Amino acid sequence: MTFKQIPITARVNQLRHLSPIWLVPIVAALIGLWLVYATLSNQGPLITMTMVNAEGIEAGKTMIKARSVEVGTVQSVRLSEDLSHVVVTARMAVDTEDLLRQDSQMWVVKPRIERQGISGLGTLLSGAYIELLPGKGKKYADHFAVLDTPPVAQPDEKGLRIQLISDQSRGLNIGDPVMYRGFTVGRVEQSHFSAGSRQMEYQLFISAPYDSLVTSNARFWLNGGLRFEASTEGVKFETGSLENIIKGGISFDVPKGWNLGKPVESRHQFKLYTDETSSRMRDYDRYLEYVLLFDDSVRGLAEGAPVEYRGIRIGTVQEVPYQLDDGKLLGTTQGQIPVLIRIEPERFDADNSERALGQLYRDLEQQIRKGLRATLKTGSLLTGALFVDFNFQPDSPRAAGYGRFGKYPTIPTLPGGLARIEQQANRLLTKLNALPLDTTLGNLDAMLKESKQSFAAMRELSANLNQLTKQPGAQQLPAELTKTMQELQKTLQSFSSGSPVYGDLNRSIESLNQLLRELRPVARKVNDKPNSLIFNQTLPPDPQPRSAR
Repeated sequence: MTFKQIPITARVNQLRHLSPIWLVPIVAALIGLWLVYATLSNQGPLITMTMVNAEGIEAGKTMIKARSVEVGTVQSVRLSEDLSHVVVTARMAVDTEDLLRQDSQMWVVKPRIERQGISGLGTLLSGAYIELLPGKGKKYADHFAVLDTPPVAQPDEKGLRIQLISDQSRGLNIGDPVMYRGFTVGRVEQSHFSAGSRQMEYQLFISAPYDSLVTSNARFWLNGGLRFEASTEGVKFETGSLENIIKGGISFDVPKGWNLGKPVESRHQFKLYTDETSSRMRDYDRYLEYVLLFDDSVRGLAEGAPVEYRGIRIGTVQEVPYQLDDGKLLGTTQGQIPVLIRIEPERFDADNSERALGQLYRDLEQQIRKGLRATLKTGSLLTGALFVDFNFQPDSPRAAGYGRFGKYPTIPTLPGGLARIEQQANRLLTKLNALPLDTTLGNLDAMLKESKQSFAAMRELSANLNQLTKQPGAQQLPAELTKTMQELQKTLQSFSSGSPVYGDLNRSIESLNQLLRELRPVARKVNDKPNSLIFNQTLPPDPQPRSAR
């Protein structure tokens, strides 16, 4: 039995109106979209921060502030995938995009005890928070590295940033003051050790307008506390002011007598000295290097010791002992100790050109031929420190230590100090050995025999004198001498002014004077006419009276 398939078609009728049941999901969807929009529009940007540790940071509690105004809240705190740091996610407030720039800075505010004082005490009750310092850049950023300490200067602050290098790291931290003649003009921004150069590197920020004080001839040094130094000049003990000991930091100035120099640009590099005294020493760029080969012990000779010429410093000791590139020390010097020195012409000559340096080298060669020699001398008996002294010794051997050692020329040396005394003693002993001691000793023996005979005669004479003094007549001699002296005294007293003899003597002298006055006319007459005593003298005629007129 077969069935015939009849085609079936469906009739579709369109609805003439929307069913009210669809209004419920539509309204719910619209409300949801509005809630999402409202939520998103009322939220600020989401940022990510990295820090070394999360001390004091709590999710949902720790706030982000800018100038003490809350601008965000920490949402999550987690470790990084390599466990090397902490990743913090925070939700910022609405309209804070302008605060998030590439040069914006963040740091954790918490209680800190520093040299400048105690800060962050307000967080003991409220808890730590993250401080945001807005930047001035144009690009937006949502990833930041939180600083360990607050920044020294704001990104837009005017001033000068310079670099310092030092071989030592002694109590210098970020935020320490930079002082000019006791006045704070800047701060230390960065501090780290460079493994490549094996030096400490510091970055300083000098605030305007004090940045003009930093010139090319400025010298920077650590504000010291106590300093003890033993050198060729003796023992020095220095102490800084109490303020510098407490604050620490760095000071700078242009040494007295130097030119101010030229202004420097940002990131200019300076050397950091250990104290103010060492900062005043000039850096000599031009010099002549020589090697000195000493037979003496160099114990007490240190790097930096002075090289002097008759008390005037002309250079510096560079390396004690100096070793060649192959590491040999004694094998090529016959037991002598090589010392590398520098002759620095700027210490005694204003002309520091290449021509003057070459002329100095030729002059030294000529002076060496004339007897210029180097010796080690003691600079301080208290410390035992040595220094190198140059002087002329024309009678010294010409070829003593003259030539080259490695790539450096050498200057002849002479023993100094105790070694020279020992050498002179050896010379004296040599001369004594060369003397004819047998003949000399024979003569001395004869002289001693004659001396013994003379001493025997003197002893015999002394014995005779003793016997003479013991005789009675010799003993009465002093009494007789005393009696004679008394009689002589009496005689002298008889001629005193009050004695009769003295009066008679005066009267006799007066009579003699009168007689001499009377004989004076006779003596004149005899002098005029010697024959007047023999012949009669012709009398003049009698006077005749005159007649009257």
